[in-house]
Amino acid sequence: MVKTHFIGGIHGVGKGTICKKVCDQFDIVYLSASELLKWNEISEIDNKKVVDINNTQDRLIAGFRNATKDNSVYLLDGHCCLFNALGEIERVPLETFEKIAPNSIIVVTEKPEIIKKRLEERDSQLYDIEVLLKMQNIEIEYAEIIASHLKISFIVIKNGNIQPLIDVLK
Repeated sequence: MVKTHFIGGIHGVGKGTICKKVCDQFDIVYLSASELLKWNEISEIDNKKVVDINNTQDRLIAGFRNATKDNSVYLLDGHCCLFNALGEIERVPLETFEKIAPNSIIVVTEKPEIIKKRLEERDSQLYDIEVLLKMQNIEIEYAEIIASHLKISFIVIKNGNIQPLIDVLK
């Protein structure tokens, strides 16, 4: 049986950094949703907008199934919400999480000012702090709904404090 902990959060919040740090401490495999669905193959421009969210989620599920094996533990870094082609915040279909069947959902949060700075440095473009704050709040709310629906644990990591994640993994 595959054991997966879904690590959600908006772009630039530090999911990958946290996952890599935790995986170094435990015998856990780190998976990135972007790599599993091969985002670089389907993204025409370097932005955060997703033209076809359902297609990307189908690609994610297929990539996840191909990358995982029984009796292993994974941290899957991904999103509960995305920007659609119009730049609107859209929830990832609940079915995606039903098919991935995570054992827990952990949402990484950070101060919007820090996220904005990270994204602007990484992407060389400007970001609206209010949009980032709104997206982070929707990500948290929806992640909690997903966890409740799946009857699994829900945890929020605030400002880089990974102790709640370590406690789940012990």
